[in-house]
This record gives sequence, C-alpha cells and structure tokens, in this order.
Amino acid sequence: MAQLLELSIERPAFGGAGLARLEGRVAFVEGGLPGSRVLARVVKDDPRCLRAVAEQVLEPSPHAVEPFCPHYGPCGGCSWQDAAYEAQLDWKRQIVAEQLERLAGLTPPVDETVPSPLTRGYRNKMEFAFGPGPTLGLRGRFDPSRIVEVCACGLMPAPAMALVAAVRAMAAKTQLPPYFGRTGTGTWRHLVLRASETTGRWLAQIIVGPKAPFKRLRPLCEALMRDCPDLDGLVLGVRADRADIAQAEHRAFTLGNDFLEESLDGLALRVGIDSFFQTNTRAAALLYARAAEAAALAPGETAWDLCCGAGGLSLFLARTAGRVTGFEISQAAVEDAQANAAANGLTNCFFQAGDVKLVLARRKDIPHAAVLDPPRAGLDPKALQALAQARPPRVVYVSCNPSTLARDLGRLAPAYRVERVTPVDLFPHTPHIECVARLTRAD
Repeated sequence: MAQLLELSIERPAFGGAGLARLEGRVAFVEGGLPGSRVLARVVKDDPRCLRAVAEQVLEPSPHAVEPFCPHYGPCGGCSWQDAAYEAQLDWKRQIVAEQLERLAGLTPPVDETVPSPLTRGYRNKMEFAFGPGPTLGLRGRFDPSRIVEVCACGLMPAPAMALVAAVRAMAAKTQLPPYFGRTGTGTWRHLVLRASETTGRWLAQIIVGPKAPFKRLRPLCEALMRDCPDLDGLVLGVRADRADIAQAEHRAFTLGNDFLEESLDGLALRVGIDSFFQTNTRAAALLYARAAEAAALAPGETAWDLCCGAGGLSLFLARTAGRVTGFEISQAAVEDAQANAAANGLTNCFFQAGDVKLVLARRKDIPHAAVLDPPRAGLDPKALQALAQARPPRVVYVSCNPSTLARDLGRLAPAYRVERVTPVDLFPHTPHIECVARLTRAD
C-alpha cells in the first residue's frame, strides 16, 4: 500500500510542485499549492527527498480558486489553474530568484513578473498526441503515457477543439493504429495546431510514422480542408525517429499554405508551420520590448540575435540599432526571418543559417550587444564560450527555463555581471516562465 503523509506546503518549487518538509527531508508534492495542508501519496522515496501527489486537500491554500477547465486534474496541460493568477505571478518570481541563487550563487534584482495580457485563450500553438483507439488529446498530468481526450481547452481560441475533433474523427475512420515507439510501427503520432491572432486563420500539421499510407491519407486530408473553413493549410509530416517529439523530419505533402501572417506590436510577421514563434502573441510583444530595452541599442550600434527563429526579436532590435545580424540553425526559419525583415522595410537586418557555436567561432567583429533566446536546454557550452570570448559590452539572455538560465549565467559570471532579471509570463496557469536577463561586461 502506498504511503500517505500529511504535509504543509511551504512554497513553490521549480517545475510546479509544492515544497514541504518532513523530519528534515524535502518533499515535492505535485498538486500541492503553497499555503495548503494536504494528504499526499508518496510515489518516489529518494535518499535526499520525497516525491508525492496530493490526494486530498485538508486545509486549502488562501490562493486557491475554482478551476475553469472540465479536464483539470487528469490533463497535464495547466497544473496551476486552481490558483489565483496574482499568486502565480509571485510564485514565478520566487522560482526564478531561487534557481539563480541555488544553482549559480547569483542574487541580482529580480523584478515583479510582467503579467500576460490574456490569461485564457492566449496560446497560438499547441501539440496534441495520438493514443490507442486511436484517441487524440493531451497527455495525462501524472501519467504522460495516458492520452486525455479533451473536448475543451481554456488556453487556446475556440476553433481549436473543433479542429481536434475533426482530426480525431478522420483518424478513427481510417481504423489505422497509432504509432508505437517500441516497434516503430503504426501511423498516427501528433497533431500540431497553429493560429494567427491577427487574421484568425489556422494551420494544422498531422505527424505520422514512416510507414503510413500517404496516398490513402491525402484525399482524407483534402476533405478535412474542405470541412474546416478556419484552416489555411494542412501539412502531413513524417517522423521516423522513435523519440516522442512533435516535430516532423520531412513532409509527405502540403495542402494550402504552410505559413500564417501575424502582427506583433505593429510588425508584420510570416510564421511557418515549423518556425519557432512564442506561443503567446501578446505577451511575446512585451517580452521582446523588455529585451530590446535591456539591449539599450543606440542609433548606429550593432547587435547579434542568437537563435533568432523567424526574426521577431531581431525586428524589435532593428527599430533602434544600426545593424542586427540574426543566427539560426534552421534554414526555413532564416528564410522566414528574411521575408519578415523585407515585409517591414527593415534593411538593417541580416540573417545567417548555421550552428551558433560554429558561426560565432568564425566571427571577427564584436557587436555592442548580443541577444540570445536559446531552446529550453540553454545555449551550447561551446557557443557560450565563443560568446564570452567575443566579449560584447552587453548581453541579453532570454530564457524559458530558469534552471538552464542560472547555469549559463553562472558560466558567464566571471566575465559578466548580471544587472537584473525580469520574469515575463507567457504561460498563465502553468509553472513555466520566460525571463529577460541583462548582463554587462565585468570590466
């Protein structure tokens, strides 16, 4: 029988669990809100800590509110929607400050979290997974292998669920099995939806296994396009690698457009189905504005934008800089970035495809500011070393992971001083947070 413990949740921990203490040991309690007392079931007993799941709330948190989603609990989409939004903002600031101090020994000023303009219906992109049946939905909160067949989602605009239902029905009609990673067999893997807040149009990418019957699926996808008037385009992507990632390796076919038109603080953007773009459009404008402010570029000064994606942040920097050079490993994203600069008449933006660590090692110029927005895993150590050796006077690090942010800032610390960190909430009702860190050269 699983061990049950009464625990008082003291504060939030990185990852979203509540932190409690028991006889000198730390306990991480999934579903435990700070300020609450819960009956928790132990799921893992490590020598250094306990990991548990809240089974019953004995004393509610003063920050508790009624969840708005009918799938809250089983669904892993947004684990903090039972907490008041003001509390979420404060907890995110606490987590950022704690990670910086604990992992890197850094104690810079950490600003109050910048709130998202929207707290519901804010996501412009979401990934859904197929499961046995086939079913289609979001992964379970406590069991990621389980698919919760959602019929509602408060994080995406209304058309999303109609599109999910249509794809679910199409997949069921084929009677083709979902992809099974252990054997590399089966058809259905993921559905990726992307929306434009500016135009209200949508893209869908259905990702299947390499042995899917592509000719059989094409007329079904064509019918889906006809039946879903909100869809601007549909891509059938193929992924042979068994890693469970919603990213196609190549395309079987494309119907309609494979990009959307978006507007960000007056800038026109073209966002491809595979391009990186922040998932909260309105909050992204706040994030990029804070990053541009931290870069403090004067007319005539130069900047690097590392991991620039489709160029959104580069365009913000180019409004004041003399020249901005963006670097991105994806050639498709670079093409989008070049098109975006041209569409906005920004002739001082230049983009280069390639691995950042290799590109930086070959650069001889030194920008006035380097801005980087790497993936969740952080910047490659060799790229970080090349950046430190280039020694631009100012560095602005945009991060969606306080843990890897702390690690990388710690590695830059001998050469740079962290002046301040600003959390920006792009992910309401989840423990995820974006940050903008401003660094200046120590000398």
